[in-house]
Amino acid sequence: MWELLKQGGVVMYPLGLCSLLTVTILIERLWRFSRADRDPQAVLSRARAALAKSGNPGPVWPDEPAPATRVAGVAIAGKGRSRVALEDELRATLSAENLRLSAHLGIVGTIGNISPFIGLFGTVLGIIRAFRDIGQVGAAGPAVVAAGISEALIATAAGLCVAISAVIVYNLFIVWQGRLSRRAEIVASEMLNLVAPEV
Repeated sequence: MWELLKQGGVVMYPLGLCSLLTVTILIERLWRFSRADRDPQAVLSRARAALAKSGNPGPVWPDEPAPATRVAGVAIAGKGRSRVALEDELRATLSAENLRLSAHLGIVGTIGNISPFIGLFGTVLGIIRAFRDIGQVGAAGPAVVAAGISEALIATAAGLCVAISAVIVYNLFIVWQGRLSRRAEIVASEMLNLVAPEV
């Protein structure tokens, strides 16, 4: 397999780097997103229990990695403030959480976009090599052009493989991010009504 990949030419190095980046971000985001995934009803139950305590409103959950728990913590900490001020703070918290969730996803999206072009560049280099070999030998035949055509096809296949993997990873986390954001918005709306109900 390694020998086959080496036949793909110089474009295999950037494609290998793109593949490594995709796998690294996949593992890191899986860890982050799995820790950030919380059931909104469980978060709301916990928040109601914290608000029901007399005196101390309960924990603010500053170390919780989940957006839903962070917005609940902001709402609890803002108990007693005006509804408008709390709405602004919750909106800012939701925006910050979305930015935190989308970290590194742009890199994967870019890899998904450029990998086919890197593979295409390798294809062009392979075809150039095939024609150069024909020019040096002075005749065309399977044996003459085999190395160049092999390089072109391997580069194309590698570029498509990296691109498909990156697009799958990117779409997976975009959908997951949307779900986490919606859960946080549900919690924010409910907490706003609990902490600063409309008069």
